Amino acid sequence: KSYPKLPEKDLILYMIGLIGVDGALYQAMEFTGPVIRKLSMDSRMTMANMVVEAGAESGIIEPDQLTLDYIAERAKRDYQIYKSDPDAQYWKVIEIDVTEIEPQVAFPHLPSNTRPISQVERIQIQQAVFGSCTNGRLEDLRIAAQILKGHKVAKGVRLIVIPATQDIYRQALKEGLLEIFVDSGAVISTPTCGPCLGGHMGVLAEGEKAVSTTNRNFVGRMGHPESQVYLANPAVAAASAVAGYIISPEEVEGMG
Repeated sequence: KSYPKLPEKDLILYMIGLIGVDGALYQAMEFTGPVIRKLSMDSRMTMANMVVEAGAESGIIEPDQLTLDYIAERAKRDYQIYKSDPDAQYWKVIEIDVTEIEPQVAFPHLPSNTRPISQVERIQIQQAVFGSCTNGRLEDLRIAAQILKGHKVAKGVRLIVIPATQDIYRQALKEGLLEIFVDSGAVISTPTCGPCLGGHMGVLAEGEKAVSTTNRNFVGRMGHPESQVYLANPAVAAASAVAGYIISPEEVEGMG
């Protein structure tokens, strides 16, 4: 059994780790290349959404047929397509060979404090969250459900699932994803920012640690100022909920 990867979360965390939380301050970040062109719309939105964690004003991916098909089903008015000029001058161009990038984990208390999963020692967690504006889309829920199916959340761990929209919630219900989450011991919320900003649900107590698919892990972001938040993709978050500590999804197979 092989678990699909979510490259976009790892790509953007890797990028933020590379340039820092102010590496694109007041700028626009444009992503291009063969890997980007293969990303789904869900994945592209995750990358564009998280550029703010590098200080950017916006994240841009050139529209292609996938984009146009997505818009055609949703547009309520006429729209115009914009693309960068062929001779556009950029402040900086960064080329990355993604073939060696592992799943990334951002350690407290900055999204730029990233490490590959192979360098993450056993860190016990009390909470796992997947959802929010970055990874609460249907694609994310499907992957998390694939990992959680047949498994139980570890004793002492709270798992919170937050579909990004009511439409995603409805589709996840139709596909049986929510049943898988409930059977594993998770709590399912209606669409909300909730624990991402310590608003409600899953507010961390002093000394507690959480692995989360949300976009920020600043001091006190999810609760007590002496709690800790580790950012990762939904596959890592789901696997960690089963193990009780931060773990690679591939290591979950065979667990009870």
